[in-house]
Amino acid sequence: MAVPLVLIVGAGPTGMTAAIELKRAGLDVRIVDKSSHMALHSQAFGVQARTLEQFQRYGIAAEAVDQGRKLIKAVFRSEGKQIVSVALDQISSRYPFILMLPQTQTEAILNQRMEALGAKTERGVGLMSLTQQDGHVVASLRHSDGKEEELGPRWVIGCDGAHSSVREMAGIPFLGAGVGLSFFLGDLEIDGPDAPGDELSVHLHGGDVVFLARLSSRITRMIVAVHARQGETLDRELTVADFQEALDNAKVQVTVRSAEWMTPFHVNDRQARDYRAGSAFLAGDASHIHSPVGGQGMNTGIQDVANLAWKLAAVARGAAEGLLNSYEEERGEVGKALLRFTERGLKMGTAVNPLVETVRDALMPVLTSLKPVQKAMLGFISETAIEYRWSSIVADHGGDGHLKAGDRMPDLALMTRMGESTLLEDWTEAKHLAIVLEGTEAEIGEIRTGLPHARVLGIRAAYLDMQGRQLLGKDKKLLILRPDGYVGFRGSLAKTADWEAYGRQDGLID
Repeated sequence: MAVPLVLIVGAGPTGMTAAIELKRAGLDVRIVDKSSHMALHSQAFGVQARTLEQFQRYGIAAEAVDQGRKLIKAVFRSEGKQIVSVALDQISSRYPFILMLPQTQTEAILNQRMEALGAKTERGVGLMSLTQQDGHVVASLRHSDGKEEELGPRWVIGCDGAHSSVREMAGIPFLGAGVGLSFFLGDLEIDGPDAPGDELSVHLHGGDVVFLARLSSRITRMIVAVHARQGETLDRELTVADFQEALDNAKVQVTVRSAEWMTPFHVNDRQARDYRAGSAFLAGDASHIHSPVGGQGMNTGIQDVANLAWKLAAVARGAAEGLLNSYEEERGEVGKALLRFTERGLKMGTAVNPLVETVRDALMPVLTSLKPVQKAMLGFISETAIEYRWSSIVADHGGDGHLKAGDRMPDLALMTRMGESTLLEDWTEAKHLAIVLEGTEAEIGEIRTGLPHARVLGIRAAYLDMQGRQLLGKDKKLLILRPDGYVGFRGSLAKTADWEAYGRQDGLID
């Protein structure tokens, strides 16, 4: 078997997304997983807007939305009284909702796309050892039949979860600690006046948290954090009565009729000290784990590899190796912010001090009624607020318009002589997109010649609606979008040296 350029260890949603990204970019990959099958149960269940925007690039967003259930509101109640309501349909994206889609279905959709691109998971294959030498890795694999093999890919990506073998073998510490609460979840059949419809419902009571959201018309996902069972290890099987007790204690008028699946679980707040060690990289739960607050885990892993893959492809094309350092620079900061938010959110939700509860319940309705707070909440939940303006690899040379280098590019509405469309709807290649605003045909041609590995799109400010003109501006300029959907460069068309320097950095020039 030919030596792959990239070995992916772990074939969950993060690993399969890595394979999709790399295959789209034309790189040879192998993806292995020690499990003999895909997930049988669904730990992850919420697909956020930013992830669906990435799925749009892969051609699978519509299928995911068709299979899932849209939640357009999140409601938080304390002791039965509503304290926060979040209008998810105000998310600034073409996907203004949380999509309830069990992990099993998400994996099936990703797997089908991955295999269509020519990558197939080798199951029952475990990583036995990993060393690094001369700019590549030496990996030893053991197959389910006992056969062992050694291979030397240029890079390895550890997408192998919280107990990552790649992380351990690369010698990267996993810093943090466990959360002292007992958690359990179930996929249940329920009914009653407080059963959720198209909303995500969170109930707080005396330090306990009860989360409810419908996966389908029949099944509701319920997650419970029980403060009274701090540190307890459940030495028996969960029963429907455990969930009913939590609902009754929180005064939620719901009756549990049956359960399809129930499991206890533990929560840790941990982050890998490094996301990169030489030719080894970590992504998803291998690099960060946290409480399920906000439904961010799987989505963050998918965005990790979207960030990493285009950089690996650029270096494989000839860009400087140093570009890969920006993966940890960018995604490591996202991971830190995520852990801070989820830790604080869980502490706030599970507070047992009556004074803290009273202050929380009084302040939250006031704070969350403020538009800046609402915008920040929606941006966090949907992951659309993540930006890299501070990154060492983005280049902003000024210009009009609110959108700057490092920002996520929204899929703006366009109106041309050909009819209505959107800016990004046809951008499906694993390439940078160079947007020439108000450029002449000669200038557009110059960009095409100067950046041969980018797709080039010329548009007029008149094509944009008010939001588009506010974001992009009206003056002549060049914006270069990275394949992960972020603006990497903003500057003048006339300053050739600026955009050529950026092009060389990202491997857009031979």
